[in-house]
Amino acid sequence: MKNSVKLALASAAVIAAAALALPVSAVGSLDCKKLSNFLAGGKEKVELAANDLDGDGVLTAIDLTLMKRGLLSGSTETGTTVSTGTTGTTAPTTTTTEPTVTEPVADAQYVSQITFGANGVTLKNAADQVVAADKAQNITVDGTKITVIKPTSDGTNDFGDISFDGECAEGQIKVDVDETAYPTGQVTLNLRGLKLSNSTDSPIYVQQIADECVITVKKDTENVISDGKEYTNADGSQGAIYSLDDLKFKGKGKLTVNGNAGDGIVSKDDIKIWNGDITVNSVDDGIRGKDSIRIGDPDAESYESLSINVTSKSGDGLKSTNDTADSGKGYIRINGGTVKIKAENGDGIQAEQAVEINGGDIDIYTYQGSAYTASGSTGGQQQNPWGGGFPGGGGMGMDGNANKTDISAKGIKCVGLFDEAGTTYQSAGDITFKGGNITLNTSDDSVHAGGSITVTGGVFNVATADDGFHADHNVTIGTKDAGTYDDVQIFISKCYEGVEGVYIYQNSGTVYVVSGDDGYNAAGGADNSGNQQQGPWGGGFMSSSFGELNLSGGLVVVNSANGDHDAFDSNGDINITGGYYVCNGQEPLDCGDGGSYSIKQTGGTYISMTAGNTNLSTTYTFKDASGNAVVTFKSAAGSPGISSKDNSTCFSGTTVTGGTKMLGDCEYGVTLGGTASGGTQITAAASSGGGMGPGGPGGGRWG
Repeated sequence: MKNSVKLALASAAVIAAAALALPVSAVGSLDCKKLSNFLAGGKEKVELAANDLDGDGVLTAIDLTLMKRGLLSGSTETGTTVSTGTTGTTAPTTTTTEPTVTEPVADAQYVSQITFGANGVTLKNAADQVVAADKAQNITVDGTKITVIKPTSDGTNDFGDISFDGECAEGQIKVDVDETAYPTGQVTLNLRGLKLSNSTDSPIYVQQIADECVITVKKDTENVISDGKEYTNADGSQGAIYSLDDLKFKGKGKLTVNGNAGDGIVSKDDIKIWNGDITVNSVDDGIRGKDSIRIGDPDAESYESLSINVTSKSGDGLKSTNDTADSGKGYIRINGGTVKIKAENGDGIQAEQAVEINGGDIDIYTYQGSAYTASGSTGGQQQNPWGGGFPGGGGMGMDGNANKTDISAKGIKCVGLFDEAGTTYQSAGDITFKGGNITLNTSDDSVHAGGSITVTGGVFNVATADDGFHADHNVTIGTKDAGTYDDVQIFISKCYEGVEGVYIYQNSGTVYVVSGDDGYNAAGGADNSGNQQQGPWGGGFMSSSFGELNLSGGLVVVNSANGDHDAFDSNGDINITGGYYVCNGQEPLDCGDGGSYSIKQTGGTYISMTAGNTNLSTTYTFKDASGNAVVTFKSAAGSPGISSKDNSTCFSGTTVTGGTKMLGDCEYGVTLGGTASGGTQITAAASSGGGMGPGGPGGGRWG
């Protein structure tokens, strides 16, 4: 028996129910779909009373037609009523009103497309139908100012993203979704060719959203967001894209953000940049996430569509500022992609508590790059409050470098947490490298940690007017007992000091340093941020009782400039337990300010010379006990001696074929493995030239 026949048998009951003289219940597009499936013989369950719009007690195609007309006209009520007289039952009467308007209703009023114009906006729904501003359910409109008031997803329901295109000189996209009403709410803004500016406010402003605001830059589109030169937004700050809650960027299109008054992209919480081609030009900080900045989705298999290019005129490139102890915040993490930063008067990357680099191609330039030279009577430095320059030839923080900048222009910096006076270190401030191709050209330290630096992966090309890697605490390069030379590859082509920290652990990898002063300095100069004891001028300096240099693996080639400079310098002991080392300095190995420290070699091999680093043209090869080439490199011509505890040898003037090139574009070349032939074996004994007490040549602190 057909469904229509079955329902006809129930018509008497329907008529009795209709005698209550109530209008038929309103229905929507979902009911329309269900009724259509039912009439086609499907298994949909539908209510007769709610769908019998012609009042004949049977569901037919006429009811479906009336339902569709009601949806188009803006009402599903047909005016159908049923009444009962005192003497009997009267057949139902039906009144049908034909649609007179075509504007969408109910679901159709949810705006999903917004096009900006010079003086107004055009709103459309998912069906590409125009929506009147006063009919929109999820946004409000004030001229060219759009406010999103409902989420595009609440964690359970997906209401649909909102897409934006067009061009407007005085427009705004604001997100203001009640966090209490929508505790898991998320808003996704799709940019599909939008050029939006605002001279008096942030063009994109996220006032509140419970979960996060996602900005998707759609493929094959170019988008530009620009603010004015002078204004303050509702938070009393500036930022072309400004959020009080979490921000996430993704997509494969292009986005340019111009922060003409201050910062470019700001979040008072977290910023995630998963993919997209994003360029930020800012007066102050380029991208600032108070709690964190994360670049590259950690679950992504490829970062080909992720590129970030930041230029900052007076602030930092990337910055995270949360300094609440034990919060797990205030960090910057880069997993992949291409990141290029030019900080004209600030740091490339600055985080308060932690920096972690796991991969990516990172290129950072600060101030005037490594070509910077100090100018003026103080050499670009603050003066000793008692008159004259600081000991060691001037240089803030008493590290002896007279060529330091007045501003902080470091490549990658992690501040660390200090007491309220800002003088005593408390915690954090660590920088970790696990991978990536990293190029740093800086006027200040290329890598600077208020805590410690750990490098277990990555290829580095570093040039700086100050220190290459400086930590106020420890520096660890490579992995203990790894026995490898290519897991970490560091080429420091220009620096004041190459690697500097309180305790230095060289475990694996290859490090090549060309330095103006010491190559490795354990407990060397604190760089105006405090090591252990504090000087009266607010910068830190190290006590001679601190510091130790531990060399256990890998290859390190140091060429220090002519003068009172050390290849390897330690305020305490120098412990050599493995690895290969080239020590070229006036004092190749120098240890101990107190006279009780020494060079302790129980393994490894090193050669030493005092040739200076102006002629790095001689090829050397370290060979293991079996005569196999381990590493081949260029260093200074001189009269080297050798000290080996593992029966390794070293030849000068060799020729190597095959092998694996390391250190990227290192102009001096380092080859792992291969076949080395010819040359002259070094047989003379190595000399350290060290062990001087306080004040002696290269005697640790004042060298």
